[in-house]
Amino acid sequence: MDQLEKDKRFLTAQLQEMKNQSLNLFQRRDEMDELEGFQQQELSKVKHMLLKKEESLGKMEQELEARTRELSRTQEELMISNQMSADLSQKIEELQRNYSTLEEQRDHVTASKTGAENKITALEQKEEELQAFIQQLSIDLQKATAETQEKEKLITHLQEKVASLEKRLEQNLSGEEHVQELLKEKTLAEQNLEDTRQQLLAARSSQANAIDSLETRVKELEQSLQASEEKLKQSSDVVTAQEAQIQELASANKESSCAQQQVLALEQQCTEQIHTLEAQLSALERARAADHAAAERKVRELEQENAGLKESKNECEHSLQHHQLELKKLKEEWSQREIVSVAMAQALEEVRKQREEFQQQAANLIAIEGEKEQSLQEKTEVILQKEQEILQLKKGHDSALLQMRQLQSELEALRGLRAEESEAAAAREDLLRLRGQEQGAVLSVSEPHVTSRAGQDPTYQLPAAEGIPNGEMGTAMDLGQLQKEKQDLEQQLLEKNKTIKQMQQRMLELKKTLQKELKIRPDNELFEVREKPGPEMPNMAPSVTNNADLTDAREINFEYLKHVVLKFMSCRESEAFHLIKAVSVLLNFSQEEENMLKETLEYKMSWFGSKPAPKGSIRPSISNPRIPWS
Repeated sequence: MDQLEKDKRFLTAQLQEMKNQSLNLFQRRDEMDELEGFQQQELSKVKHMLLKKEESLGKMEQELEARTRELSRTQEELMISNQMSADLSQKIEELQRNYSTLEEQRDHVTASKTGAENKITALEQKEEELQAFIQQLSIDLQKATAETQEKEKLITHLQEKVASLEKRLEQNLSGEEHVQELLKEKTLAEQNLEDTRQQLLAARSSQANAIDSLETRVKELEQSLQASEEKLKQSSDVVTAQEAQIQELASANKESSCAQQQVLALEQQCTEQIHTLEAQLSALERARAADHAAAERKVRELEQENAGLKESKNECEHSLQHHQLELKKLKEEWSQREIVSVAMAQALEEVRKQREEFQQQAANLIAIEGEKEQSLQEKTEVILQKEQEILQLKKGHDSALLQMRQLQSELEALRGLRAEESEAAAAREDLLRLRGQEQGAVLSVSEPHVTSRAGQDPTYQLPAAEGIPNGEMGTAMDLGQLQKEKQDLEQQLLEKNKTIKQMQQRMLELKKTLQKELKIRPDNELFEVREKPGPEMPNMAPSVTNNADLTDAREINFEYLKHVVLKFMSCRESEAFHLIKAVSVLLNFSQEEENMLKETLEYKMSWFGSKPAPKGSIRPSISNPRIPWS
């Protein structure tokens, strides 16, 4: 008993230490969460300020770039205008040279024009002379035609005379002299006729030659007139073209003068703009330097704050590593205490068996008392001694029940003990077994002792009327009390099972949250811890049915669900972010719903986030078949 009390005190002290450590761990975690929240707020503020400064610097740089672009554009325009002015000056020089050449050509053309006009006048005079000559020739021709007509008349007259003379000859053939004279006349007339014919032929041939020569000269004069007219047309075209070029050169001179004036105006504007832009650039550079210095100061301050935050973060990480080591130790102690709890469950099973043996012994005693009612009347003293021994047994049984209750109340704490405490559990088990054996030996020894004493001492016997009611009353009370104790123990075992399940689920939740915080991948030990109490429960309470286990499990899951939901609704956003997985598992959320829950929490935690829009796939998931909680 002393050893058990010492163990109990030691276990309660360790339980209190573990509770204190868990409370300290939770407090530290809350402090770390608060610190992280403050750090996130400060970082978000700093980021906001940096973003504003970056935006202002970006705007100033954009303005500076725009001003530099304008300056480069104006410089390019100035260069282009300078090039244009140089080109225009070159064009003006070329136009002036062309103008001088064109003036020379114009002089030459005018000289050629005057020469052509003189030639034309000479040709016109020649034409007039030719026309007069042609008229003279036509007059001569008319005269020749008149002479030819007269000569033809003479010829016809002579022919008539010849004919008359021939007639006369035919009439006067007598005289030979007359014939000879006629023949002479005839020959003379024929000679004259031939002479006139030859003269006519010569006149005709000379007239034809003169006409041909005159026609050829006329044709030549016409060709020369056409050539001179074409030359005149060409010279007039050249003159018109040169006059147009001269007008174009004049307009080009005017345009060049206007362009020079514009170039001068542009140069003045460009110089003014360059001066203004240089002043603005200097002002912008001074403002930029001032902003840059202020930004550097702020960056230094932020770096100092960041260094302080990093130091605090490192301290938190060290404390978190220390807590992780403590948590690993607690896990090891938890596994060792589970082993101890298995041993305690075995011890409780043995105590239950001993209690059943006690019940069987009591039933045997009742049967023996029924058979020996007559001998009990004579053995009242033995019964009194039995009653005293039964009272002692009750006391021992009450003490055993108290020990059992104490052991059951210590089941939650005994799941985390080290492997060294298994020896203490084995020692307690040996003590319980020895005590049960001693009680059985006392009962077995007390029966022959009572019977022998009753047989030897007649005064030990009491009347039958007094002994029977006391024996019946004692056995009935013992049986009723044992059944009540049995029911109480079963109820306590059920309650302990419920509390064990709740503690297991809380430990799972705590492990999940710690794994999410530490970014540790979940091990299969979590699922083993949930599976371990399963086969122990039937051994600890074999009389409870499966329906009762299901209802209890559902009640426990409902209580756990209610606890998680209330914790999720009442805690901060940083803590609720770690409980998303637990809520989604308990409420059977889909991946889309879980992502939406994360996005809403991130929107609440962030400063500049956008509110997530509800998605259409959330509503059909409500009608999906749910996985049972048990």
